[in-house]
Amino acid sequence: MSGRTNRIGRHLQASGGLKKTLAAIENLECETVQVFVSNPQGWADPITRLDAEDFVRGCREAGIYPVVAHAKYLINLASPKPDHRERSAQALARELVAAADIGAHLVVVHSGSHGGDGEEAGMDRLVEGLDRARELAAGYAGASGRVAEPVVENSVGAGTQLCLTFDSLAEAVRRAGVRACVDTAHAHAAGYDLSTTERAREVGEELRAKAGDNVALIHLNDAKNGMGSHRDGHRRIGEGHVPESSWPGLFAALPGVPVVMETPYGGLEVDAEQVRLVKELAGGLPLAPDGV
Repeated sequence: MSGRTNRIGRHLQASGGLKKTLAAIENLECETVQVFVSNPQGWADPITRLDAEDFVRGCREAGIYPVVAHAKYLINLASPKPDHRERSAQALARELVAAADIGAHLVVVHSGSHGGDGEEAGMDRLVEGLDRARELAAGYAGASGRVAEPVVENSVGAGTQLCLTFDSLAEAVRRAGVRACVDTAHAHAAGYDLSTTERAREVGEELRAKAGDNVALIHLNDAKNGMGSHRDGHRRIGEGHVPESSWPGLFAALPGVPVVMETPYGGLEVDAEQVRLVKELAGGLPLAPDGV
């Protein structure tokens, strides 16, 4: 095997129609993509997309894999409030079905916050909430049976957030029977050292040791804030606190794991250059022939 093994893409807007999203995928030369399937800041259910079949076909023809959706920011499956937990499970379930309808394979959901009840109680509720969401999604999907796979994202550890460490993230995915999405800006803010190639490699190796093959996705974001700050914030690659020279070490430790950037938009030229840059950092522009 030779060539780059990590598929590279970014989060793209879908609010202007999935036809525009497909055009952006082509223009940026993405190999994977992430979108929202509903307003991430509101509780409204996803709407039926009349252009869904065209998007599914377009992604398939372009070889885009995986197609990823990001769940609502309001979802907190670990909430101490039963009504909020149930509403969160219902919202995630609707998004698992809506994501599958546009051909998405994964739905990234934040690990949530225990609200002061302690990490053990919060973890129990997170695991129960994921089970509940998948149960509901199976019912919502009906005869089609199409349901995307939920993946849990690590946090910066602000306040009472869960999954600050790779240990706790690995516990969540093991107990819930799901996989993980690891955000590099979150990991940096949580205290993981990405300051050099070797240290970034060690972070990737630690993640692999803790989570095994259950790392489904990397959210590759440079960090706006310092290591251990517990403050979220994304920057374009090369414009934050993580040196460009660090990223090859991380990629070397996580071969084959697809990568989605959630960095600030900069227009076609800037965004395309960011995709090209990350491909180079991951091992070069050509993707390995066997498409790991």
